Amino acid sequence: MDLLKYGTGLHIFKGTYTMQETRDRLYALVHKLKDYCLLLDGPTEDWIRMHDLVREVAISIASRDRHVFMLRNDIQIEWPVADMLKNCPTIFLHDCKHWEVPEGLEYPQLEFFCMSPRDHSIKIPNHVFAGMSNLRGLALSNMQFLSLPSLFHLPLNLQTLCLDRCALGDIAIIGNLKKLEILSLVDSNIEQLPEEMAQLTQLRLFDLSGCSKLKVIPPNLLSGLSRLEDLYMGNTSVKWEFEGLNVGRSNASLQELKLLSHLTTLEIQICDAMILPKGLFSKKLERYKIFIGDEWDWSGNYKNKRVLKLKLYTSNVDEVIMQLKGIEELYLDEVPGIKNVLYDLDIEGFLQLKHLHVQNNPFILFIVDSMAWVRYNAFLLLESLVLHNLIHLEKICLGQLRAESFYKLKIIKVRNCDKLKNIFSFSFVRGLPQLQTLNVINCKNMKEIFTVGRENDVDCHEVDKIEFSQLHSLTLKFLPQLTSFYSQVKTSAASQTRLKELSTHTLPREVILEDECDTLMPFFNEKVVFPNLETLELCAISTEKIWCNQLAAVYSQNLTRLIVHGCEKLKYLFPSSMIRNFVQLEHLEICYCSSLESIVGKESGEEATTTFVFPKVTFLKLWNLSELKTFYPGTHTSKWPMLKKLEVYGCDKVKIFTSRFLRFQEINEGQFDIPTQQALFLVEKVTSKLEELKLSGKDIAMICQSQFPKHIFRNLKNLEVVNDESENFRIGFLERFHNLEKLELRWSSYKEIFSNEEIVEHAEMLTQVKSLKLWELSDLMYIWKQDSKLDSITENLESLEVWWCENLINLVPSSASFKNLTTLELWYCQRLMNLVTSSTAKSLVCLTKLRIDGCRMLTEIISKEEDVAEDEIVFSKLKWVSLERLENLTSFCSGNYTLKFPSLEDLFVIECPKMKIFSHRVLSTPRLREVRQNWGLYKGCWEGDLNTTIQQLQKNELPLLLPIASSSSSLAAPTTGNQVPLNLSGNRKTQV
Repeated sequence: MDLLKYGTGLHIFKGTYTMQETRDRLYALVHKLKDYCLLLDGPTEDWIRMHDLVREVAISIASRDRHVFMLRNDIQIEWPVADMLKNCPTIFLHDCKHWEVPEGLEYPQLEFFCMSPRDHSIKIPNHVFAGMSNLRGLALSNMQFLSLPSLFHLPLNLQTLCLDRCALGDIAIIGNLKKLEILSLVDSNIEQLPEEMAQLTQLRLFDLSGCSKLKVIPPNLLSGLSRLEDLYMGNTSVKWEFEGLNVGRSNASLQELKLLSHLTTLEIQICDAMILPKGLFSKKLERYKIFIGDEWDWSGNYKNKRVLKLKLYTSNVDEVIMQLKGIEELYLDEVPGIKNVLYDLDIEGFLQLKHLHVQNNPFILFIVDSMAWVRYNAFLLLESLVLHNLIHLEKICLGQLRAESFYKLKIIKVRNCDKLKNIFSFSFVRGLPQLQTLNVINCKNMKEIFTVGRENDVDCHEVDKIEFSQLHSLTLKFLPQLTSFYSQVKTSAASQTRLKELSTHTLPREVILEDECDTLMPFFNEKVVFPNLETLELCAISTEKIWCNQLAAVYSQNLTRLIVHGCEKLKYLFPSSMIRNFVQLEHLEICYCSSLESIVGKESGEEATTTFVFPKVTFLKLWNLSELKTFYPGTHTSKWPMLKKLEVYGCDKVKIFTSRFLRFQEINEGQFDIPTQQALFLVEKVTSKLEELKLSGKDIAMICQSQFPKHIFRNLKNLEVVNDESENFRIGFLERFHNLEKLELRWSSYKEIFSNEEIVEHAEMLTQVKSLKLWELSDLMYIWKQDSKLDSITENLESLEVWWCENLINLVPSSASFKNLTTLELWYCQRLMNLVTSSTAKSLVCLTKLRIDGCRMLTEIISKEEDVAEDEIVFSKLKWVSLERLENLTSFCSGNYTLKFPSLEDLFVIECPKMKIFSHRVLSTPRLREVRQNWGLYKGCWEGDLNTTIQQLQKNELPLLLPIASSSSSLAAPTTGNQVPLNLSGNRKTQV
């Protein structure tokens, strides 16, 4: 969208007469540049990227041949001399903050000026544009203009004006710019449009997207914009009035839109569906994004140019749909009177629809009922189908359709459809050749995913194979009746095998082949092929066996991610003969399978010793497998040459590690019983590249008692210990990890982490730890106590996080020093009364981020010390501070210290009702420009200095400013390379 606005302001698109023609020209140029590899695809279709080298060359050429001046990211800190820009037609200033625009600029050749500072407090002098008589386009973003009349002396021939993400006061003067064709106020704080805007009769594009505070538009203003072609009003709060009820209206009416005869693009959100007038929309709309009802969130990326979302309490849904041309994305929520989506809403078959999302409708029985429908082609272009909470949906498709129907379907997502027994019942053997993603979750009566054949069809022959050649991701969760992915309906006399239904009081119903009752039925069999499946996730399904024993490699050769959770009847995961097929597997999770006894099942006739190799697995997680006794019930070796992360927890019947030496010793001493006692892993076979390890306290104790080779965990960097019942952490255990950098302790019984008795012996091992995270240690009172010899050891710590340690009395003793700490976070430590002493605070010279949340008893961050001089404390690198839900916090520091925050840019003070002042003495925050009271982007407040601002926060009398998240904020949007927001459809409004 920005390229469209700026390009129009720069007169790039010569020879175009409508906004649609201009947009088409822009698309053509972008695609041409992509073909030449001068532009790259962005993360969405609304963004484009440019390689750094191409960008530098483009800027160089523009500067040389077109005299374009561009400044970005503080490359230059002073405004260039006047002669340098005297003949410059275009100036771009992006993300600059260390200087301001000087007064008295005379640029008679300047046609386009764009400025987007990082610091929203940057000022532009009055009359700065008086010397720019040829200016045609002006774009100012992220700035504050409380009064426009004293600022602007804009030429009356200005055609493009963009004031995006600005704090705006009185903007009535804009009405004087009668030649204005493009006006953009995206994400501004404007609450009411001035009546003077009705004079903008040449306006062709009006963008109010994201003006969430906009409530009032004067009556007849919109209808007076007779040349308007593009209107964007997404995520606004306009209180539309119903024409006819009030003779003297005070706000705009939706009826006014019907008078805009040139309108071809419309984005609008109408929360109150009851005021929707008949015949509001027109077939002339080429592009639209229309949300009706209170259900829809405007955010999200939409790939198509025609999107309709409906939540209506009346039965005129079909009337709205018939008004619009070629809907490409359709969302329906709680629409009454619909039982058959296709027949009731579009008897033509939704021939242009690409995405269909239906939710929260108790009346829908079928998506397609071909029995009640004359035509046979349906959803020819449909790519995604999402069905949520359709509690009476019986079938997606009832009856026979032509092969072209659903042929392009790529994504199916079904959730909470309790009467649905399968996804599709194919009466023809072709499947869904383009299906890429299939998610089925929480459908209580789902028995199989696909059924092939029709009941009572004597001509239905047995299927040899159905191939889902494009399926990459398969997720099946909480389907208690599901026992098979695929079944074939055969009820004719010619059938060779009869299906028999069995049920018990305790187990879900199963479908079993009568002549194979002595064997377990696999969930997947050889008749369904997924040659390109990469992700498989199975959760809470009723199956005892996932795969056939003799499946060919094509069934699993591309699988990279396998997750199995809560399959309580599963005895083992892999048949032993299939292991060699998983050559691409990288991620393996098995959790909460209460009957699982081994990872690999033993087949009859196998050799005495077996070796299993997982050549590419980097992540392995085994959680809460209460019956797991072994990896494989036989003598074996498993090899994991690429394993980097291992998590084992709640597997109490199995030993995790052994070594070659220990196993040889156990066998010689007669202590080794293969079926029950062989450990999961031979330590030498899993640790060569292991970097992260998560174990329970029981397993930690086992390792401490075992005589493993000294350097066996030499590459380990991250260690997490869970559910340790010891009162103190075993520091001596760390001697095995010579390169440990991160230590995390969870759900354990420690009262003190580091005891003084062990510190002297193992002090050297602790110096290498850079990150310490403590999580839900409910008994913890101290990390370490005063006078401990650990104080100097923590000087290398870079990150300290403490979460839900409710009995923690003291974070660190007053003698602690953290000269390398960059991140400090505390969450819900209810007994903690202060964070650090002044002595410790002075050592925090590298701290960049501080977050404290939910510590109810905390009264101050820095506590005063006796016999310590109250001088200066400088947080030289601290950029980001958040103080949240601290109901007893009175100040950051109550002592008479001078506090300096030379780098602080982002400060959040949220739900701290007793905080009356930040500091009682001298306070310096030169780069701070707001205090934010919540996580919304536009809630910053400022009263000249921090203490005054904190005092006024309690009175709720501060004016609203619009801060822009700095680059140091965790809220700032990430950027990769040089991404430019193309946004041709207007979904994102972001500065170039």
